[in-house]
Amino acid sequence: MNPTAIETHTKLVLLQWMIIIGAAWLFGRLGKRFGQPLAVGEITAGIVLGPSALGLIWPAGWPLLFPKETHESLHLLGKLGLILLLFQVGMEFDYGHLRSRSKTVTAVSLAGIAFPFLCGLAIGPWLHRHFAPDLPKFGFQLFLCIALSITALPVMGRMLLEMKLERSVIGVMSISAAAIDDVIGWMLLALATALVTSGFDGWGLARQVLSVLVLFFLQQKLIGPLLCRAWRKSSVRYPPGHMSASFLTLLLIVMMGSCILSNWLGVFAVLGAFLLGVAVHGQRDLVKAWRERFADLVVVAMVPIFFTMTGLNTDVGTLTTPGALLGCGVVLLAAVAGKLGGCYLAARLTGQPRREAACIATLMNTRALMALVAINIGLDLGLLNREIFTMLVIMALLTTAMTGPMLRRLLPQQFSITPLGGLS
Repeated sequence: MNPTAIETHTKLVLLQWMIIIGAAWLFGRLGKRFGQPLAVGEITAGIVLGPSALGLIWPAGWPLLFPKETHESLHLLGKLGLILLLFQVGMEFDYGHLRSRSKTVTAVSLAGIAFPFLCGLAIGPWLHRHFAPDLPKFGFQLFLCIALSITALPVMGRMLLEMKLERSVIGVMSISAAAIDDVIGWMLLALATALVTSGFDGWGLARQVLSVLVLFFLQQKLIGPLLCRAWRKSSVRYPPGHMSASFLTLLLIVMMGSCILSNWLGVFAVLGAFLLGVAVHGQRDLVKAWRERFADLVVVAMVPIFFTMTGLNTDVGTLTTPGALLGCGVVLLAAVAGKLGGCYLAARLTGQPRREAACIATLMNTRALMALVAINIGLDLGLLNREIFTMLVIMALLTTAMTGPMLRRLLPQQFSITPLGGLS
């Protein structure tokens, strides 16, 4: 590509990026007015900017605004944003949630994986037969089950903070169960990716799984502690919360190295960033320094690209036939019945009152970011087609959008939430 072509390409990518940031901010704030998390507004912005809305309203100009030749550049920027975000999510991951031995937490977390997985197994053959007969059946079924089973821990945490439920029994039990679900979900996602990239070879899969476990061990026992030690030495010479340029250089090199190593092992690069974040999560002043310096940049400028690219890949127009609409409804019903129904049943069977059990189940039904990561990985691996991808994106959007209104209905002001301290 000659310098003039590079300049033209850069100008177009910057224009698209500018539009994406503005649309994500606008729809995110509009969503908050209706009690929705920012993620719902940002996904909606992507769908509005994509072929489902803007492409229909402006069919002549939309291909000029979002031409295919810039999709790779936007996709790369979105991947980089996702790497930074999942490093941040890993740092915010609190193992303290996993120390609870509450019967409800354990039962809800297991039900939150098992019931949606069973629902995915139930509807998978029908969906594959009618909408994706040319895709590998096993891989398709596996990613469908994972997409239905996963819970969006970061979005749930933000909701709990906004509703001042983070220190309530309901909040602690929900976030604890979601944390366990996310650990299992990431393990399943890594396993599924390794299975597909190994060509369904048993020995190849075993090597990849063992390699990922070794990477996790190295992050926890060697790389993370060394990075934390370097941070403590660096932070002595600066005011509290200040991150020096030297340490930032080291952190970025280690993060990129972890992503490259994760990719080399046959799983997606984002897993390396997440594992590194988990490895340093105990260094709270480092987490605070990263959050103060980079969190807003990641959330405002980088993450919306990932959500918008998801929206650009989502074409609601593929669901215009009665059969496709039925398929979308079946996916949504299976997702809600599996996660919300299963978690409610588990909470009730372990002694929780109806309203508290319903609140926990509603929070566990939140999918958003984590489900979208799984869905996009499935698309990248060629295990989901555009039609199924669109159904799953709509499922992730609607299950997240229903959380706020349902919680507000279940938790009227006169309802007293038990404060933290009564958790067994």
